[in-house]
Amino acid sequence: MSHRTLRVLFGLALGAATAGALAGSGTDPADYNAFYAPAYQIPDPGLMGTSAARGKDIFRSTYRYLGAESGNVAANGKPYVGNKLACGNCHMDEGTRPYAVPLVVAAIEYADPKFSARENVARDLPIRINGCFERSLAGEMIPTDSQWMKDLIAYVEFLSTGLQSGYTWQQVPGQETRKPAALSRAASPTRGANIYQDRCRSCHQEDGSGVWRDDEKRFRYPALWEANSHGLMAGMGRLQTAAAFVYSNMPHDKVNALDPNTLMAAEDAWDVTAYLLSKPRPFNPRHITEDWVGVGPDGVPNALKRAVDASYDFTMPRKDAAGAWSIDPANPPAFPRSQHIYGPFQPITDALSQARKSLGY
Repeated sequence: MSHRTLRVLFGLALGAATAGALAGSGTDPADYNAFYAPAYQIPDPGLMGTSAARGKDIFRSTYRYLGAESGNVAANGKPYVGNKLACGNCHMDEGTRPYAVPLVVAAIEYADPKFSARENVARDLPIRINGCFERSLAGEMIPTDSQWMKDLIAYVEFLSTGLQSGYTWQQVPGQETRKPAALSRAASPTRGANIYQDRCRSCHQEDGSGVWRDDEKRFRYPALWEANSHGLMAGMGRLQTAAAFVYSNMPHDKVNALDPNTLMAAEDAWDVTAYLLSKPRPFNPRHITEDWVGVGPDGVPNALKRAVDASYDFTMPRKDAAGAWSIDPANPPAFPRSQHIYGPFQPITDALSQARKSLGY
C-alpha cells in the first residue's frame, strides 16, 4: 500500500496519553481488544517493526523529537512543533483508545485520498499529518520523504493490521467520539469556568498550563490554552469537535472509555469546553484567507461548506447590502462571531443551507 494513498484524521487536542491503566477508570488498554472484537484486535506490540516502533515514540513524545529543543527545524528556521503537544494528547493510549479518535483502522479507512473543503485538496496521510503539525501542533510541515514521516506512517499501518478477516473498517466501533446532545442555547464559558475549577483544575492547573514531564519532554496533562496548547485553526479549536472529545474522555480519572454511564452531562461538556475556547491559543493568520477557498469537485464553493463553528474570520454565510446571501468576504456576516464560537449552531447550519439553495448549489 502506497504511503501517499493513506490518510488519517490526526487532530490534536485536549487529553493525556497513558501507557497503563487509566487512573480511577477501571479501564486498561488490554481491555480494548474485547471492546473492538470481533472486528478488530489491537496488534501484538511484539510484532511491531523498527520503523513503527520509532513512529510510536514520535507519536507519544512529539516535542522531544521535533520541538524547539530538538534541534530539528524547518527550512524557515522554525520548529516542526510550535507548542509542546504530542499526537498522543488527543489520540489517547497511543491511538488505540475507543472514542478518543483512535487510529486503529485509519490506514484502511483513508487508503484513497479524500477531498477536504477546508484545504481544497484531496488529502493523503502525509498531507493530513502535516496539516496537524501546522494547526494542532502550531508548527511547520515535516518533509514527506523524511524518516519521521515514514515512521509515523509505519506506526499507523501497524495499527491497521488489527482489522480481522471478514470485516470492513466501518464495522469497527468507537472510531471517533461520542457526540453530546446539541444545545439550543449558546454554550456558557462562565458556567464552564466553575466546572473547570471542580473537575479539571487538579490535572490541568489553575492557569491551564498542564503538567509537563521534562524527563520525557511531554505533557502528563497537556496545556489547554496559551502558547503550548493547540491552535485555533485545528479541529479542536472548534466547539463541536472539542466538546465531543471532552464529553467522551474527560475527566480522565473518572471516565471509563467502555462505559457511557461514566460520561459527564452533555450540558457540562459544552460549557466547560466553551470556557477552554474562550482562552487565547496559537493562531496563524494565513488560515483566515486560505481556508475554505476555491470550489470542490462537486462544483460547490468550499466557503458554503465552512464549519459553522470555525470562528476565525471569514465566517459564513454573509449577506450583501440588499440582504441577498453571499460568500464574498467583503460583505458582513449573517451571524456574530460569538455565535460561531459558542452557538447555538442550528440557525447557522440552516442559513448555510438556504444560502446554497439561493445561490444555485
